Amino acid sequence: MNEAVLALLFITALFGVLLVTKTASGWRFCVICTSVSITWVVLLVLYWLGRFEQPLIIAVLMGQSIVGGYYFLEKRTDEYWHLFRLPVLLTLTLAALAALGTDVDVPWALSLLALLWAGLSLLFLYRQHPKTRAVVDRIIACCKDW
Repeated sequence: MNEAVLALLFITALFGVLLVTKTASGWRFCVICTSVSITWVVLLVLYWLGRFEQPLIIAVLMGQSIVGGYYFLEKRTDEYWHLFRLPVLLTLTLAALAALGTDVDVPWALSLLALLWAGLSLLFLYRQHPKTRAVVDRIIACCKDW
């Protein structure tokens, strides 16, 4: 059995354990998200220790958590803040790439993120201006009507 199948089995086992835990405790959390997150955290630690050699598996699972976290934040924040969805997603992606030791041009990546955060912050601050509001509304609506 290879590492990918073992990761899937680990997620499945965690799902069962966490579902029972959630039911018995009354805690509120997403069992799938938690199962996937625990799995990639364990695999990442093993990777750092030189005991797991499949960073692609970790990357896929991290990507699932990033998107899950993105949607979690989106559901729990007022639409007023949705202007910052792209920089949040890209910041989390860069953090995952860094955790995996991916060869990233850090100064360029951080500069891009800083410009993106700064530019959207300016739009946010001036969103009451009619022309700026139209741009902000288009950015926020990017994922609504498809």
